[in-house]
Amino acid sequence: MSNNFNFFEWMRNGVKSAVLLGVSDAVEEIGMPTETEGSDKNMLGFLQNAKTQKISNTASSSSTRGGSRKRLGRSLKDIEPSSK
Repeated sequence: MSNNFNFFEWMRNGVKSAVLLGVSDAVEEIGMPTETEGSDKNMLGFLQNAKTQKISNTASSSSTRGGSRKRLGRSLKDIEPSSK
């Protein structure tokens, strides 16, 4: 018997089972989606539209990178006291 305990593997398995049980419960609660005549075309159109929007957003954000991004935290320069 192995005495090695891998915390991250245990955590991953716990999350995986919780997600699967959540999906199972949701399907039981609301049921499976019905397949309509145009649902495949609607989904394909949505995905293509999302892809073109992502490409246009990437192109516009890369050209205007000059400080327009919002910082999500402090950098090391912000944390370290300034040496005078």
